[in-house]
Amino acid sequence: MAKAKVGLYTVQGDALTRTHKSCPKCGAGVFLAEHGNRRSCGKCGYSESKAAPPVKAKPAKAPPEAKPAAPKAPAAPTPP
Repeated sequence: MAKAKVGLYTVQGDALTRTHKSCPKCGAGVFLAEHGNRRSCGKCGYSESKAAPPVKAKPAKAPPEAKPAAPKAPAAPTPP
């Protein structure tokens, strides 16, 4: 049974362009299915994850400034 090839190619001028990546194991005639976070081959089961865009790290918060400690009173001398 033939499968529909609608959406796998686009026409740009006189050239056909593939819209999906081909399976590296099966060859150029088998396309990888596009899922939300991965691509997979329905023929051999090959799967690869899509690279997520790098997440910008939030700048670290500066620790609150320590207040200077009050000077301690000298200890009372012990009687001899």
